Amino acid sequence: MNAMFVAVIVIAVIGTIPLIVRKKLLKNYLTLLQNNDVQAIEDLMATNQAKICIPPFNREYLLLNAYLKLNDDKQIDFQVNNIIDHVPMNSKQKSALAKSVFYRYVDKKNASMIDRLLEMVSTTNDHALYRQMDMVNDTLISGGIKYYEELKSDLEDDEFTKNNEDTPYLEFLLSVIYKNMGNESKSKEYKNKALEDSKGTVYESLIKSQNL
Repeated sequence: MNAMFVAVIVIAVIGTIPLIVRKKLLKNYLTLLQNNDVQAIEDLMATNQAKICIPPFNREYLLLNAYLKLNDDKQIDFQVNNIIDHVPMNSKQKSALAKSVFYRYVDKKNASMIDRLLEMVSTTNDHALYRQMDMVNDTLISGGIKYYEELKSDLEDDEFTKNNEDTPYLEFLLSVIYKNMGNESKSKEYKNKALEDSKGTVYESLIKSQNL
């Protein structure tokens, strides 16, 4: 048999081994996750197989999701800090991490962790996500009115609000801004709009959980 042909076959076979092992590891992970067996998941991610076949960010992110499923605040904080401090990430991975935990920290009004996430996302090319996070942080956490003019203008524009799935949450943010300004009547007006328009949308539970 041609030596070059043999080499190609060997390389192809070796190349498929990590994929096969990774698929098996992820299958085991999902089974353990379903059983809430975090200790076993930690042990699994610490194996040489996992370290070889699963990239560092993915390993740590899988651990984070296990802690999130169990609602383990202490471990979640530790893992988020661990990833930010020690795991190399590209822009897409930084955005994924922020999206996973940002609103959790907003609900808990954890300003220090929110600041860490904002600083991290500011180094990415995901400018839309950074603006969204900064808007929520300024409005809900800092009690600011930085985005008042922008939100008011957008929500008064029928073309902007028409078929815009984000409209209910923007109405909610504007209601909070009016509250921050001391305008209770306008705050109530936009809060009611937000609650009505969010029915049946992805924002319904989020608005209710953050309702001030």
